[in-house]
Amino acid sequence: MGFNRTIQPQALDRAAVTAVVTRLVAEELAFERRTADPFGIAHDCLNPKGHDFIASCGDVVCAHCAKVAWR
Repeated sequence: MGFNRTIQPQALDRAAVTAVVTRLVAEELAFERRTADPFGIAHDCLNPKGHDFIASCGDVVCAHCAKVAWR
């Protein structure tokens, strides 16, 4: 048993760091855009405070604009 000897990893230069960070930021932004409002119930209600969902007869709807969240 022992340690496998490997070479030290090379330090990244400024361009390589910029490429890695740019890719990570782009992936995070794409994820945010995909999941920001997955159910399509963003604040577009008449109520200034947003939707006020209530349950009625198996449906979940907004009491102010009648947007259906669950059917």
